[in-house]
Amino acid sequence: MSPRKPRKTVSGETSNPALTPNPEQLRVGDATATPPPPPAAPRVPPKPKRVPFGSYIDPELQKQLRVACAVDGIEIRDALDEALRMWLEGRDKD
Repeated sequence: MSPRKPRKTVSGETSNPALTPNPEQLRVGDATATPPPPPAAPRVPPKPKRVPFGSYIDPELQKQLRVACAVDGIEIRDALDEALRMWLEGRDKD
């Protein structure tokens, strides 16, 4: 029979560093808490459902519409939607 190897002890030179306590790395209380999540961005209401719509317009009018939408930072379909609603409301008043 072969002789037994000496046991490893915490206080001995051959101790396992993974089992040795290290109180300097301990964090307690608020140091361990995760910071609260940032406030949620306000929800943007979903855009209304849209259906395809095609028509022919004067090329110069289309160019003016594109430029105006680009300057105002809106989509052409939003401008058309607003224009059609205004036109329909005007018809109801007459």
